[in-house]
Amino acid sequence: VKGPKELFGDKLPTYDSKETLDKLVNFYLDCPEKRDEKIKELQEIVLNNHTYQHRAKKIKELLIGYANTKKITIKTPVPKKEDKFKWGDYHFALNLQKSLNCYGYLTKVELLDDWNTFKDSNSDIVIVLRGLSKYDVKTQHYNIMWNISHPDMITLDEYESFDHVYIASLYWVNKIKSLLKVDVDVLLQCTDTKRFYPNYDENYDTELLFVGNSRLVYRKILKDLIPTQHDLSVYGDMWDNIIDANYIKGEHINNKDLSKAYSSTKVLLNDHWDDMREKGFISNRIFDAIACGSVVVTDHVKSIEEVLPSVVYYDDPSELESKINEALKIGKIDHNIAYEHTYDKRAKTILNDYENSLS
Repeated sequence: VKGPKELFGDKLPTYDSKETLDKLVNFYLDCPEKRDEKIKELQEIVLNNHTYQHRAKKIKELLIGYANTKKITIKTPVPKKEDKFKWGDYHFALNLQKSLNCYGYLTKVELLDDWNTFKDSNSDIVIVLRGLSKYDVKTQHYNIMWNISHPDMITLDEYESFDHVYIASLYWVNKIKSLLKVDVDVLLQCTDTKRFYPNYDENYDTELLFVGNSRLVYRKILKDLIPTQHDLSVYGDMWDNIIDANYIKGEHINNKDLSKAYSSTKVLLNDHWDDMREKGFISNRIFDAIACGSVVVTDHVKSIEEVLPSVVYYDDPSELESKINEALKIGKIDHNIAYEHTYDKRAKTILNDYENSLS
């Protein structure tokens, strides 16, 4: 049994059958000197290591350690009423949490409904994943905004309310940095290379793959492409009556299977919200795909040629067919590129900047 062994090592007599139990009982009944010797030996172990005083000391050490450990709350704009596991922002927050914890910080993820409660009262740092929802900062925290989407919804005053701002766009940082007093740096989106890596699965083998919900609109890259003679597989919700049913292969790919899907297609199709494309916010999906060695064709998001030159992009719908044919000839790209764009790297940047701000 593991528990007694952890407490007493090999000193505590143990049995694994009726025969060994009978043998032990008879031995200690017949040998009182050995029995008293064993009792004394075990008693010393208990008194030296396992009294209430020892436990109180250990609890005190744990509490002091907890009090002295920096704490972070990641605020993700996912409402509680929604299925959080269908939100990319939620998975993003969980991955960032894991990386921050690896650097010795205690990190928790907070959903939108709890943003203005006091559940973050013991946090030293608040990281707001700024997408659809605005957060009113609390001045007792060191407040960080990581603007990962929807820049059109953010005013300069909102940026200024934070202690440090990261923006997932080289283009947009260069555009607004001079207008702000707050520290503003580029921090692109990223991937988890432990989850996204080359992982071929014949069940997802296709020529073209698009993964994403319709958002009740005809997504740009599909509108620019369809109809097509290519073998196209679309996974996502609410595509009925928008595209031909022959293209729709499923409503959802389980998050743990995404690396298989990305690795097994010859070309992954991607697009962006208009404001993200115009302001250079590169989709998180592109980083995940690159980690799988996937060739990506996307609409032209500003600065992508500087940041990720291996990605194939198009400017006009008339170019898309030739760009896809170009991409189909590439095969696979070097997935090691993704190691420069991991959650661990991003977490380290955030923490280094925070620690430097204290000096």
